[in-house]
Amino acid sequence: MFAIFLIISKTVISVCFVLGSIALVHEFGHYITAKLTGIWVIEFAIGFGNRLLKLKFGETIYSIRPFPLGGFVRLAGMDPPEEPEPEAKNGEPPNGGTQEGLSQQGQQVEPGGQGDRSEPSSEPPKEASVPPQEEDDLPTVAPDDPRGFPTKSRWVKALVLSAGSLMNLVWAVVLFVMIYALSGGPLTNIAVLDAPKDQPAYQAGVRAGDLIIAIDGAFIEDWNDGVKTIQRAGGNSIVLDVARDHPTAKSGFGGGLLLEDYSVDRGNFQIHNRETIKIKVVPSGSPGNGRIGISLAPNNFDFRVLSFGKAVSKGFDAAMGIISQTFNGLLKILTRETQADVAGPIKIMQMIKEQATKGLFELLYLTAILSINIGLINLMPVPVLDGGRIVFVLLESIFAFINFLTGLSLVITPKWEERVHFVGFLLLLVMLVLVTYQDIRNLL
Repeated sequence: MFAIFLIISKTVISVCFVLGSIALVHEFGHYITAKLTGIWVIEFAIGFGNRLLKLKFGETIYSIRPFPLGGFVRLAGMDPPEEPEPEAKNGEPPNGGTQEGLSQQGQQVEPGGQGDRSEPSSEPPKEASVPPQEEDDLPTVAPDDPRGFPTKSRWVKALVLSAGSLMNLVWAVVLFVMIYALSGGPLTNIAVLDAPKDQPAYQAGVRAGDLIIAIDGAFIEDWNDGVKTIQRAGGNSIVLDVARDHPTAKSGFGGGLLLEDYSVDRGNFQIHNRETIKIKVVPSGSPGNGRIGISLAPNNFDFRVLSFGKAVSKGFDAAMGIISQTFNGLLKILTRETQADVAGPIKIMQMIKEQATKGLFELLYLTAILSINIGLINLMPVPVLDGGRIVFVLLESIFAFINFLTGLSLVITPKWEERVHFVGFLLLLVMLVLVTYQDIRNLL
């Protein structure tokens, strides 16, 4: 029973870390760029649900909420003001409301001012019939407040909206650097997984299982560097230093295993005699697109902790590689070259559980991949996503240009924009339900 409790606790903590860290760095991107560009950040929240803890520093409220799977940033002017209700007779607020309720909508009413033509009453004001909400402590923001999001220039709006996704990409780089600097990474050699017979590598003598350790006498410090060297050599001959193992089976009954030996089963083991041979090969293609026709991977036999500088370089390269793969995958989905393989919440949690059982750095690797995927998907021009909001900023620029040329006054009101985003939210919610249903079916 205790073991089951530990497994469940580890899974819950892992899910909260992976999804929570991705969402938090995303919101921090919005937060820090808003602060730097002079936008009033009303609230920065960690988690969802009702507030458990609230602290206020300066003009910003910092809150902690019970569900630690993300957070949000509340920027001044981002939420459109509610449409004012029609005034009742004698200037009384409608539905038994108070003048304070009207001021929350940006309609500031001064006692005795215009529109308040009734005689002052000696009775104390009536209490509001609606119970107070936690949002009641949020300040009122005038539509023309210079610190409000709507009053900022369009490039500032686009920067703030895109900053969340950019921080997701930065977070992935940080995670990769941590992995390579603390756990390690493949530093040397190219492992040949397969060498088809009709390709230049096989015809020159390369075989599956070989390790390419040097090219033209230059030792490969990074397998990606080796790949780039082969690509640059398209059409020109190169000399590969190839390490090839020749395993020799031995009986295990005569004694134990020796250093550098590999166990096969209880009764046998293998001795690997390694030789290094030089193979001359001409990559096909033009310079910059050379290929020798092998399936390759990092040589994990040389997996070791990297220096910080090398870890930063490899972390950046790893992030850029996954960004490129994700971007190309999204393009293929949009152009219908391939079908979308969408992972729902259940499948993602299952992936997190599996990686958590393997180790911390495997979990960090998954977090980096998910952070990149979520960051890029959030930039897609879909309503309710940041990319959809950026589209409205671009439309605002286009309308401003048309208005300048024609003298028209084309505008998109905040209410209409929010309605479009609401429809997008409903569509995403439907898609989430369908994907979750498919995940459940796959588990059964």
